[in-house]
Order: sequence, then C-alpha cells, then structure tokens
Amino acid sequence: MTQSENQPLDPTEYNFWYAPEGMSLTTGENTEYAIPEIPLPIKITDMPATGAPTEKAIGDGIYEYLCRFPFCAHAAEYARILQQAYPFLISDIGSQLILLDVKNVKPDAMARKIALLKILNHLEPENFGLLHKIGVANFDLALNYAELTRVKTHLKEARLWLEKARRAVPDDIANLNHLSQVCYLTGAYHQARLYWRIAADQVEGDDNKEKLLERIAKIDAGTLPERPLIESLEELGAALELIGQEEYEDARLILNKLEVTGDLPAELPNPEFYYILGLSREKCHDLSGAYEAYNTVLKLDKDHHDAREALGRIR
Repeated sequence: MTQSENQPLDPTEYNFWYAPEGMSLTTGENTEYAIPEIPLPIKITDMPATGAPTEKAIGDGIYEYLCRFPFCAHAAEYARILQQAYPFLISDIGSQLILLDVKNVKPDAMARKIALLKILNHLEPENFGLLHKIGVANFDLALNYAELTRVKTHLKEARLWLEKARRAVPDDIANLNHLSQVCYLTGAYHQARLYWRIAADQVEGDDNKEKLLERIAKIDAGTLPERPLIESLEELGAALELIGQEEYEDARLILNKLEVTGDLPAELPNPEFYYILGLSREKCHDLSGAYEAYNTVLKLDKDHHDAREALGRIR
C-alpha cells in the first residue's frame, strides 16, 4: 500500500481528518494537549456527518491505525498523541505484549507484537530492549512455516533491527547471537563468525561458550551448507504453497530434494518438515516413504498428534 497526504493506507476503513486550528485534547484535570496540524486517521464508522469526531474516536482511530501501519507517515507524531492524551492506550500496549510474550507462534499474533513494539519504539527510538525485541520477533516470524514465502523480507527486517540494537549496546551476547544466526542463514558467514567471536569472548567457560566456539570452528573449517539456508527455506515455503493448492507431486519433488541435500533438516531440525514430507508422499501413494517420514516426526516430537494419526491411517 502507498499513502498520500490526503488518503489513508486503508481508505475503506479510515478517513483522514484535520483538527480545527487551536483544538486540544483533554489530558487530565485542567490540562490539555494541542492537536498537531497533521491528518488524523479516524474510523469511517466513527466519523460524524458534521462536526468533529469525539476524543474517544480520535484515540481509537490513531491507535488501531498505528497497530496496522506502525511506520505510516506521521507515525511518531501519532505515538506522541497517544502518550500525551491517551496514556491508558500506551499502558494497554504493555499489557498486550506481556500476553504475546507467552510463546505464541501464530503469525498474526507475532505480527501484532512487532507492530506494538514499533509503536513504543517511536517514543523511545534508542531503547535497546525494544530494538532487540523487534529484531528477535522478526527472526522468529521468518522461521515460522506459515511465513516462509516471506522469509527473505522477515530476515532483512530482523537484521535491520538487530543491527540497530548492536549500535545501541555493542556487546550484548543475546543480540550478537541472534544477529549471527541471521547472517548465517543468509550466507553472510564472515559476518556471522565475527559476531559469534565477539559474543564468545565475553562468555566465561560454560556450555554456551562451547556452542559458540563450535559454530566458529564450523565456519573456519568450511563445513557449510551447499547454498545459503535462506534459499532452502524459500523452497520449503514454495512446497507449502503447493500443498495448500493440492499440487502434491510438485511439493514432493521439492521436499525430497531438500531431504536428500540434508542441509535444511540438519541445520534447522523441525518435526513439521518431516510431517509435510510424509503428507506429500502419502498423497502421491508413496506409502513406505510416508511411513519413514512420519516415524522421523515422532523421533523428534513423540507427542505429534497428526503424525501419529497419519501412521495409523497408512498402516
């Protein structure tokens, strides 16, 4: 979507409204906040036929618009309006983030979390914690199977925000580790090694240090994937799309190739890979291959209900 100064990003749901000169919002007892002279997004359903929208409609419109389009034009000014005139909505963002921090792997919830963090980032653009969390959330979203068709975009965003966090706090081990993983997935092995080296130098003799040193040694030895893992992830995303379209034979060919190559399942072991491999084989009447794949799922996750059910189906 593109935005002009006169049209919102979703003109079917929002109108832009300009406050009359000198109009203020109530911010507390005997205090007011002057509305800046910028277009304010108001839900069409909350726009009166004549006159100004209510203060509630103004707050709700700005809040929901920012949640959908956290980097729209005037986003930082919208966030400051919420902070000054609707602080309870900013508090609500914190409450939502606490709930979303409980391991929620649904892509829409993960995207919502990123949007909320970006709203807070407008208010504290140098806050390391926010920068790091936005980067990590994009990294997690990139590896979500439902989002693999956009893995390149999500990893690019992850690196952008993790680099911003690194500039704010250069030696944070968790941030350096995530940044290294993004670089490794995209084939930037030299950069991945550099960040893992910086992180390892700060960890005192424990298992974490050993794991970091193993990753560095792997790069030094040249025992790397045949091609950057991001390319395999994109192919996996394409296979998932084909399964959604019931093009099982084409999906099976892609998944079989990924299994034979071995880089993706070895580097990023996930029972879901073997489940969709088994499903594609089953749909193509390769029952022995499906049986093998479903059994591999259960080796990785003994509680995988769908794989156990599939084995019962093909026996």
